[in-house]
Amino acid sequence: MIRHIFKKDARLLWWLATAVAFLRFAEVALAQGAGLFPPARVRNMMMLLGIGGILATGFAICAVVHQDSIPGLRQDWLVRPIRRRDLLWAKVLFIALPIQVPIFVADVAQGLLTGASVAASLGAAFSRSVYLLLTVGIPFLAFASVTKNLLEAITGGVAVSLTFATFAMLFLGDPGRRFQPTFGTGLEWITVSSLALFMLMGCASILGLQYLRRRTFLARCLTGAFTMLSIFATFVPWKPAFAIQRALSAESNSSAAVAISFDPALKVPAGHTFAGTDALAAVFVPFRISGLPVDSALGSDRTEVRLTEPNGRMHTLSFSSRAGARHTPGNNPDQTIYQTFGVASDLYRSIAHKPVRLDIEFSLTMFKLTGSYWLPALNANSHLAELGWCATRINAANTGVQLSCAAATQAPGCTAVHLENPTTGLQNPENFSCERSDYGPYPNWQLLPDALTRFGLMLPFRDANGLAKYPVDASQLAESHIAMRIYQPVDHFTRKLVIPEIRLSDWDQAP
Repeated sequence: MIRHIFKKDARLLWWLATAVAFLRFAEVALAQGAGLFPPARVRNMMMLLGIGGILATGFAICAVVHQDSIPGLRQDWLVRPIRRRDLLWAKVLFIALPIQVPIFVADVAQGLLTGASVAASLGAAFSRSVYLLLTVGIPFLAFASVTKNLLEAITGGVAVSLTFATFAMLFLGDPGRRFQPTFGTGLEWITVSSLALFMLMGCASILGLQYLRRRTFLARCLTGAFTMLSIFATFVPWKPAFAIQRALSAESNSSAAVAISFDPALKVPAGHTFAGTDALAAVFVPFRISGLPVDSALGSDRTEVRLTEPNGRMHTLSFSSRAGARHTPGNNPDQTIYQTFGVASDLYRSIAHKPVRLDIEFSLTMFKLTGSYWLPALNANSHLAELGWCATRINAANTGVQLSCAAATQAPGCTAVHLENPTTGLQNPENFSCERSDYGPYPNWQLLPDALTRFGLMLPFRDANGLAKYPVDASQLAESHIAMRIYQPVDHFTRKLVIPEIRLSDWDQAP
């Protein structure tokens, strides 16, 4: 009977499944036609196609469920009768084959077109397909099962969207990340995985109630409850999440020799600007890193600070940070990182000139050098093992070289990139960043825009204002290349530090 129900749905709704496939293949064609430097209007169109594809997927799932809706007493499948289990599996089969398979094929094709291997393309497409199924397919199936028709589904969808929007305004904008501390960090995959698992459990419960027992009122109540609870499922605390990540370290304890200390003799870099606001005062504190192995890098994922006033009153400051250090052959093994602490303005004004105690806990990640690559500075178009399809060009203002890469593999943990002239040995200042770190065990879990990870930056060679002079300028670009070093995470660890006495006013501005 499953096959017969599926055939009936396919004959009636083939046009919806075709529309979903068309939107995804159109997005792939547009992305490949635009290359690695798509104009803004093309990027916007790609995003619209991606959003349209997700909405079309949800609409198609609602439509196929409503062909044999569960609420009510006049459905054809009740008169025959048809086993409810068969009905459920027929709907799941429709989601898997006419809807999910074309998206999977398009993702694989896009990976292959960028030069990725078959294994990498299949892995990225499979990862995204599972993510789509858990966050779009099954939730829409469960939601549609508690509604009688499209009007009810739209009304319920608006209510759910408003609920999520309200909570997003309340919690997602929190600057200290007290509620969703892993968001925007390499540990975000843990929160997303827990949310997907929670949603799967909730949807399974709703589908069981509807398709096996037809308890519509109870299923609707459960839908509302799981909608609210799924928001709180994103409030995964930082320390348990980091403990999970630490247990999954590729080279556990390889960072045992790394130490961090506060050195008041260190100076603030010249020209540093502070990102203070009306609500927060910025305190810029330098730390010395020692024991970092050669060809390794260090990234600070999160810093938790407990500030104790002279009267014993304590305040907790927690925030994500992206300070980093790197030890390359021949340079000083001791490195310096500068952390910006945000202190509430009212608190800062009352204690700025008083000696306070800082108890600091750093959540750190050590990265190991995994590859070095070179690309011509002008008009490069190559495939690199860890970065995928990469290209270069001069920007429109003729002030820098743009580098853009797209890959079906995991994004690089840290990158160190600079422009150099191998003939003269001159090189421009290096761009070192760990901003794109993702420590997840599976590649490319994302809804939009596609199954590829993208990496890009701009390397300046001319200052439009004429204030700076670069060693490698426009006249040397023809014989210059871009040097890239890629670092991947190998160990996650914590370090605790106590500064028994410090005056914040000594570190609130550049000298």
